[in-house]
Amino acid sequence: MNDLDLVREMRADAPEPSADQLAGGRRRLHAAIHSPAASAARSRPALFRRPALLAGGLAVTAAAAAVAATAGGSGPDGHVTTRPSPLRLTAATEVLNKAAQTVEKQPEPVLKPHQWIYYKFSQYGRGAGVKTDESWERLDGMQDADVMGSKVVVHRKDKAAEPKEDTPLGAYQLLASLPTDPHAMLATLYDKVGSKPGSPGSSRDERAFENIQQLLWNSEAGAPPRIQAALYRALAQLPGVKVQANVEYAPGRTAIGVSDRPDSALLLDPKTYRMIGSAYISTGARQSKARTRDGALKKGYSPDLPVQPAGTVLSAVFRSTVTFVSAPGNR
Repeated sequence: MNDLDLVREMRADAPEPSADQLAGGRRRLHAAIHSPAASAARSRPALFRRPALLAGGLAVTAAAAAVAATAGGSGPDGHVTTRPSPLRLTAATEVLNKAAQTVEKQPEPVLKPHQWIYYKFSQYGRGAGVKTDESWERLDGMQDADVMGSKVVVHRKDKAAEPKEDTPLGAYQLLASLPTDPHAMLATLYDKVGSKPGSPGSSRDERAFENIQQLLWNSEAGAPPRIQAALYRALAQLPGVKVQANVEYAPGRTAIGVSDRPDSALLLDPKTYRMIGSAYISTGARQSKARTRDGALKKGYSPDLPVQPAGTVLSAVFRSTVTFVSAPGNR
C-alpha cells in the first residue's frame, strides 16, 4: 500500500459532502484567495500584522537587507541551516497524518466577536537576528492595539473590515465553511486554482499547496480542528510534498518543515502541529542560474550576495505566541 492509499483508507468512512456544501466552500475560498487581504500584508507600516505568505514560501519585507547583514547566527559561518532529523522520518504522508490525528482531537474554541487575540510576530533574516513585534486584535476586527513607547494604544475602526475574511473571526469562519473530507477539500482547492493562472511557473499542485499555506496563515485564531486535519490530509495527497524535522528557522528555534519545492518550507510546531510560519531556504544555485531567460533576477536572489550553501535558511516569518486574552495589554 502506498502513501496515498493509506490516506484514502483512513478516511474511507468519511461521508461525502453535499453539492451545496461544496459550492459554499468554493465561493468562500474564491473570495478569500482573490481578496486584497490574501495577497498583501494588512497593517500599519510600523507593525508587522498578518503578513501575507506568497508563492514560493513567503513575503519578507526585510529579506534583502537581512541577508546582507553580517551579525552572527547559529552555524559556523553565522547562518542557520536545515538539519536532518536524528530520528528517521518516513513518508510525508505518515507525518501529516499524525499531525491530522493530533489537531482533530483538540477542542474547538468558542469565538466571540468582542474577544481579543494577542500574538507576537517575528521576522528572521540570515545574520540579522530576529525582529519581534507584538499586537492585539479584537476578533471582529473593529479594534486593534499595539505598543507605542511604553504604552498599549488601542485603535478603533469606523466599520468592520472588508472583506470580512480580513478579520480573525472572519478568517476562522471561512475555514469552518470548507469540507472536512480531504478528498473534497483537495477537489475544492483544485477547482479554485484550476480556474485562473496562478503563480508564474507554478503547477496546479503547487498552487494548491500555496493556497493551503495561505489559508492557515491568514487565520490567527487557528483553524477548526476537523478542517485543519483535512487540510493536512489534503497536503499528504499532493505529489512531491516532503517533510523534514528539526528545521532551524531561527537561532535556537526548530520546527517541522513541509515543502513541495526546495526553496521554501511551511513550518509546523513539533508539539501542537499548528502552522507557525514559513522559511525561505537557499538551493545553492549559482547567481548565473538566478536569472530568467530575459535577464530578470528571480525572487529571493541578490546580485550583491554570494551563493549560500543549499539548505541555508535565508529568512523566515513566524508567530512565536498566539493566545486569547480578555483585553488589550494582557499577555
